[in-house]
Amino acid sequence: MRDVVDALSTDAPFLYARVSARGRPLRRLKLIMLPLPRPLPNMVLLSTTGNVLKRLGIALQESQRLGVEGDFHSVFTLYCPSAYEVDALYVFSPDLLGRIMDAAAGCDLEIVDNRLLIYAPAHAFSKPGQLAALVGLVAHLHEKFDRQTRRYRDERGSDAALEDPFLRAQLTATETRSEHGHVVGTHGRRLRTRTTAAQKAGIALAVILALCAAGYWAGMVVTALFGAG
Repeated sequence: MRDVVDALSTDAPFLYARVSARGRPLRRLKLIMLPLPRPLPNMVLLSTTGNVLKRLGIALQESQRLGVEGDFHSVFTLYCPSAYEVDALYVFSPDLLGRIMDAAAGCDLEIVDNRLLIYAPAHAFSKPGQLAALVGLVAHLHEKFDRQTRRYRDERGSDAALEDPFLRAQLTATETRSEHGHVVGTHGRRLRTRTTAAQKAGIALAVILALCAAGYWAGMVVTALFGAG
């Protein structure tokens, strides 16, 4: 990460950075991270115009795909864990989708635990005045997501899960004191990914090359043994 703007301790609660994601090939993007008031299920909102995560080679299982409400189905694709469809539509309400479409077009969004990640193309927010305008954009999105998620609670999560030190570490001090902490059910914490066609082709090519190399090596060994005899 470079060019990091850390405003989490100021009145503008976000982190902005340029990120190099090690894919094939190396990709660059811009990342904005906002804190959320409590942990939520893993959700991904893909923009049909930006394709930031798709270009990184990240693909999600289509069984987790959820149609968004209103006229946004041609603009966004929403993914959420199975049985969390109602939760996802509650968070990504039509008014919130409208604001995202106006302010963060071309960006992909992901909710991970108690963080909102906004993935933007490498060229985003590069023109004069755009970075300054970013503060207002993030402040508005932060207020919207805070309002949508502050009262969220996953009844599938259990207070017994707080016995797990890894999960307990994900909770902020405020969340731990309030309502004895809140965790998301195990099934909703992470989305399932799939292997893309390009990745499958790469794996097949690697296997073929490995077999060819093994065959060549075996042939050299046989030739050396019988040739010496």
